[in-house]
Amino acid sequence: MAASKLEDRLDSWKEIAAYLRRDVRTVQRWEKRENLPVYRHQHDKLGSVYAFRVELAEWFQTRQVGGVPGVTVGQKPPDRIKIAVLPFHNLSSEAGDDYFSEGLTEEMITEITRLEPDQLAVIARSTSEHYDTSRESLERLKKDLGVDYVVEGKVRRSGNRVRISARLSEILDQTQMWAETYERELSDVLDVQAEIAQAIAREIHLALNLSETARLSGLQSGKVRVQPAAYDAYLKGRYHLHAMTPTTIRKSVEDFELAVHLDPGYGPAHAGLASAWALLAIAPFDVVPSHEAMPKAEAAARKALALDEGLAEAHAALARVHHHYHWNWKEAEASYRRAVELNPGYAAAHLWYSWLLLALGRSDEALAEIERTMVIVQETDPHRLVVVHATRAQAYYFRREFERAREECEKALQLDPSHFMLHYILGRAYRRLGDSARAIAELKAATKSAGEVPLVDAVLGLAYAVSGRREQAQKVVEALTSAARKRYIPPTYFAIVYAGLGEKDQALGWLEKAFEVRADLLTWINVEPMMDEVRSDPRFQNLIRRIGLTE
Repeated sequence: MAASKLEDRLDSWKEIAAYLRRDVRTVQRWEKRENLPVYRHQHDKLGSVYAFRVELAEWFQTRQVGGVPGVTVGQKPPDRIKIAVLPFHNLSSEAGDDYFSEGLTEEMITEITRLEPDQLAVIARSTSEHYDTSRESLERLKKDLGVDYVVEGKVRRSGNRVRISARLSEILDQTQMWAETYERELSDVLDVQAEIAQAIAREIHLALNLSETARLSGLQSGKVRVQPAAYDAYLKGRYHLHAMTPTTIRKSVEDFELAVHLDPGYGPAHAGLASAWALLAIAPFDVVPSHEAMPKAEAAARKALALDEGLAEAHAALARVHHHYHWNWKEAEASYRRAVELNPGYAAAHLWYSWLLLALGRSDEALAEIERTMVIVQETDPHRLVVVHATRAQAYYFRREFERAREECEKALQLDPSHFMLHYILGRAYRRLGDSARAIAELKAATKSAGEVPLVDAVLGLAYAVSGRREQAQKVVEALTSAARKRYIPPTYFAIVYAGLGEKDQALGWLEKAFEVRADLLTWINVEPMMDEVRSDPRFQNLIRRIGLTE
């Protein structure tokens, strides 16, 4: 045999694995399932193998360009490959540092989701965090969600340096397909995320589209950097925003504002800030007046998009400003559609879009959008199914299909008996079905589940009013008045109770106040049954026209 050929030869599984930068078990699986060019000595002991570098390189290149593992040319590949990113384990010694590993996990999920959404389904963090790396848990992950691959990792941070170890494994045969460790300055953490995401894409044979390749290449080539302290504040912001309570959303605003102050060129931090400000002005939070919060949300969203037009979260935040504040229905719809175009698996944006369609009376389209969301959530985030059920129940309620709304709520309460929105919608449905006692019971249950949510108190006051319990309804008005001395209470809440009491002048007066400050919930009044008591009044119809909710 020629000397050059001998020099090209690898004479053991260990050498072959080292050349391909994989473990022995992986390359043995490739040889068995995917025709990796490995030869066996006929005269040697069992397991004695050899291969040639040039042939391995050619095989690997072919494997990178086309196909899916186990799929030959001409076969139809699976619809979508499912992957779960398990919470990265925090190895840092600093107290209270879990936000960093949790935030990094969420960022990795976002990064991988962007790769090829048509072919790759990534399990959402709110679902994947219920699983761990134990064999039993991984088998449940495969059984429950049909997950094919799992990414797991460890994070150790020391000052401005971070060490990230990540590996990709196939669940079915417990094969580790790829593993790598990165140690970088914290400012390079975006590069690490991009490198891991691209490595995973290569391993599961997904081709990145041109625009996404350019984006990730930009990260790797050093065109995008973030100041370490800014990234740290950004991850804290994501951590607090994820909790979705008024207190934690306020805290996330502080974190994101610090992040953009430290690094004004970091687009995702501006997008996070836009989302947080918008949420604070929207029911059921409603803790900051719209005229204070929404301009800040809009400014942050536009800044994020000026830095990176491809940020789906920024488009969704801008859509909420158009939707809930400017009442610019055309621009709101365009921004929602752009958000889901950029990230088809962005379930929250699909839901927000459905709420816009409901407000505009396009309930058939809204239900279709809700069904799309249901498919996405069932596939990638089943722990959030209750939110989609609540939205569907709300759609039935607005369509005056109160019995269907009740059935939807009852079914969803089996998933989460304490979900306050389900009790809130169920109480309103019972009210319209003529069962005031059940309505009051459900709204009281909503109050217990939600904590301090004045919206539920207002609807409870409405239920008291229409059931003839005027004294208790008046006490709700007094309680809202008292609360308004300490925190923001939207004028629409007072209008709801006065409408139930039949005091049209008071109700319409509060709706006018709501119009002046562009309070949330006005977007719903054209379809909200709670407004039926004043709907025929010319002043109400004039208000509808001024909001732009008529044809």
